[in-house]
Amino acid sequence: MGKIEVPESVLSLVEKSDSITEERLITIWAITLWYNGVGIQHGSNLYHISTSKPPTLQALLDCSDKEWETIFKPELEFLLQGGAVTEKTILRRNVTWAPTDTFLKLSAGFFADYLEQIVVPHSAFNMNKGHIGDPLESLPHRTAVEQALSWLNAAGYQWALYPGQTGHPRADVHGKGPIHPSLHDTMMDSEIEVISNHNNKEMYVKKYAMFAERSGNSTWIFENRKVATKIINHLSETNISNWVDDEYLPCDIDNAPLSNPENYAIKTLNRYLKQSRENPQLACPGMDHIQTITGIYESRHDESIRRPVTIWNTNTNEIELLMPDYRTTSITLEELNAGAKLRLTSSSA
Repeated sequence: MGKIEVPESVLSLVEKSDSITEERLITIWAITLWYNGVGIQHGSNLYHISTSKPPTLQALLDCSDKEWETIFKPELEFLLQGGAVTEKTILRRNVTWAPTDTFLKLSAGFFADYLEQIVVPHSAFNMNKGHIGDPLESLPHRTAVEQALSWLNAAGYQWALYPGQTGHPRADVHGKGPIHPSLHDTMMDSEIEVISNHNNKEMYVKKYAMFAERSGNSTWIFENRKVATKIINHLSETNISNWVDDEYLPCDIDNAPLSNPENYAIKTLNRYLKQSRENPQLACPGMDHIQTITGIYESRHDESIRRPVTIWNTNTNEIELLMPDYRTTSITLEELNAGAKLRLTSSSA
């Protein structure tokens, strides 16, 4: 099996610098591809952020035990000590290589031009920041966004990733009606927002207000049910009208505020939201459904991957583009180095 190869112009930096090694660039490149939604294929093993649990870095790099212990593990320790990566729990798995803001800025400086050539959907790539999505999203956030895409894909829904304009209020994903109307689910046919566990309470209120002002459904995806309950409590206890132009914007959720946040199942919380919509004395126009990243992962019956998707195939040193209608195209690493962009043409099949 092959290894991930770093684009030529970036690899040439090794010759010009005493502070970076080829192995460190390979490590940064592999994590960068994963974060930006580019799959990595080693032999029959395919790793992609939208369908797999995060693998070990050794698996992502496809290196032997000896290579890991003597070469790549020291590179990971260097990145950890320098604050470029950190440990996170994602899908109940400890991830020792989650990129930080420092990493994202570093990788953008190295790889933005190449990512712009291969990341799909191309409209989701933020060239100003050098990575996919909104500025400096955490790996748990990116994972939840990508898992939501495969969740929608597997259920026959179309989707738009990071719809709308960068810098303006927008959801992370917009799920669009299923191919078969009999499968309609308002949790999926909605604007979907991933909510990270942080202390920016103003952001929660602004997201609620954004959804309240729009027609259609909204689905909030949380890291876990404790965070979901915490934010439901915060919204129900906040005078949201103080934060928005609307003179009165209610957030009256049945049974809120809730005690012992970790005790509530997502099914129970969704029932409270439904009761709030149906009870004329209650109202929660900015939150229709909730789910967790683990709930989305576990609700899928297979490991189908979202499409369109780009796959870096180390067996052939090709970058392949797979479309929803099963059309494919590819470019070689040599073509990528020469500036070729991975795009379907009318003659691609």
